[in-house]
Amino acid sequence: MLARFGAISTLRGMRYWSVSDRDWRTLITQATALDGPDLMRPRPDFTVAEMKGEDGVYFAHDDNRTSGEVIYRLQVREFRPNRLVVATENVSSVTKLLLTLIKPGGLQSVHFLERQAPGIWNYYGLAQTSEDLTPLLVVPDASYVNRAVALYRHLIGVPTDRDLPLAP
Repeated sequence: MLARFGAISTLRGMRYWSVSDRDWRTLITQATALDGPDLMRPRPDFTVAEMKGEDGVYFAHDDNRTSGEVIYRLQVREFRPNRLVVATENVSSVTKLLLTLIKPGGLQSVHFLERQAPGIWNYYGLAQTSEDLTPLLVVPDASYVNRAVALYRHLIGVPTDRDLPLAP
């Protein structure tokens, strides 16, 4: 499971059901692993061994609603044979039309995975967005649900747009 988090390049093209557009859309248009918090230092996807470091690893992605790539740090908080906890947060600002929507540290998520049986994992994710969010980026709750479902489907290895959206 940890290897799937490290396969940053596979996020590119991830699709989700857009509540506002009422259609399947590409959520992640660009995704790159980075050798540090610098867009000018792209590198291949991360190995499991690299991801276990205390400082974490960096990656960038560009989504379909903002203006440009955002750099994130990914940290493995817990790694045991039957339990995995991974946290991410943005280390660069999220912008749209030259306006800062979310400052560094304003997007955070934690993913909890526990093995229940061989090949069967329970997944629980938490995400938070800072109050920096301007009225220009009003995102319906249903859209957050569909984005989370897309990430979950990606992690378990099924096409993100294979099944009906959870929140139409």
